[in-house]
Amino acid sequence: MYDIIIVGGGAAGLMAAKILSEAGRKILLLEARDQLGGRIQQLNNFSFPAEGGAEFIHGNLKTTFDLLKEAGMKKEKIKGQFCRAEKGKWLVNSEPVPHWNLLIKKMKACNEDMTVDDFLVKYFSKKKYDVLRTQFKKYVEGYDAADTNYVSVLSLKNEMENEDGVQYRPVAGYTSLINFLKETTVKNDAVIKTGEPVKEIMMTNKIEVITSSGKYFSKKIIIAVPVGVLQARKNNKSFIRFPSLLNNYITAAKKIGNGGVIKFLLEFDKTFWLEKKFLKNKKIPAPSYIFSEEIIPTWWTQFPSMVPLLTGWLAGPQSGRMKSFSTKKFESIMLDSLSSIMFVKKSELEQKLLNYEIMNWIDEPHILGGYSYTTLKTEKARKILLTPYKDTFYFAGEYVTQNSPSTVDAALQSGKLVAMEILKEK
Repeated sequence: MYDIIIVGGGAAGLMAAKILSEAGRKILLLEARDQLGGRIQQLNNFSFPAEGGAEFIHGNLKTTFDLLKEAGMKKEKIKGQFCRAEKGKWLVNSEPVPHWNLLIKKMKACNEDMTVDDFLVKYFSKKKYDVLRTQFKKYVEGYDAADTNYVSVLSLKNEMENEDGVQYRPVAGYTSLINFLKETTVKNDAVIKTGEPVKEIMMTNKIEVITSSGKYFSKKIIIAVPVGVLQARKNNKSFIRFPSLLNNYITAAKKIGNGGVIKFLLEFDKTFWLEKKFLKNKKIPAPSYIFSEEIIPTWWTQFPSMVPLLTGWLAGPQSGRMKSFSTKKFESIMLDSLSSIMFVKKSELEQKLLNYEIMNWIDEPHILGGYSYTTLKTEKARKILLTPYKDTFYFAGEYVTQNSPSTVDAALQSGKLVAMEILKEK
């Protein structure tokens, strides 16, 4: 019998476990995967540690900064140029979308919520805006992993108005932060079990959690699984059977957007993209992000670090359409895309390439997606998920948080919020 069972060992679940165990609560945390972290995963098959999942700190985020300080971890500011590969050359400081200033002006003036597709039809339906519509859809799909048929334009407006443009990385990677949360929690006598998927949650006079290995009981429960798991169908291995009293919550979770992400990490023999000859030919300073119209459109470097890693990013509906591709097909696509972006022959890339890894988060069991996004029905759904059922059932995760959703910081905020709410109760 535990005071609280936490289902899900990502950033939200571990943050809640840390705070509650520090307060003396008897905690059991159950994680379906063999490792903690959720969509945070360090890859160790390169000649250096690399982040297969979450990698960036998007802005000056207090919850993340406070935790880094507590863990004694440093952050590194992202440097280098944002570039666009277009028509055989690289452009620096170019508009991400044609008529960008007009687009932002219309978006800021918009007070009626609608989907991005409806917004573009309403304000940019003329033929002269054909390229704007196409590129802005790709921008939203890539940056927010969102489907423009469903994503709320007001949520994007709020995101753009509140972002400060500064980005960082945890120097030791997010996995070190996950390890700190784990170690602190275990030190406080909490029990953490990995590789133990929850199959069913029942409610009688107490909560009963049935896993692949046994049964556990508690007074309260925090459900901190990815939103894709809450949306999973019965025939999926990640499916959890919830008590009928939570039907309203599960229905609400299905009204939150769940964007897919596939991440491509390529280790080369050296950082050829930072060599003087290469940069001189492109007539640019050192690149950080490179955008394009390729199948895998977005790539980034580790600059200012000299680690020879290039990362490709495929998100949104396009990633969903490609989620079942074979490794061989993905390899061909990523090298074709990178060859076109870098203006380097595919055969040359193959000679320079030492190793690669493809992280298909849509197809990853017990994850089933990448990042949440706000639909027209999401805000009402979040209010439901933020309201505990009879001070017994709680939900946590980046998709629940109304401030800066879709980030590690949002997950940490959510875990902290739920923990503090439980501690306030008598």
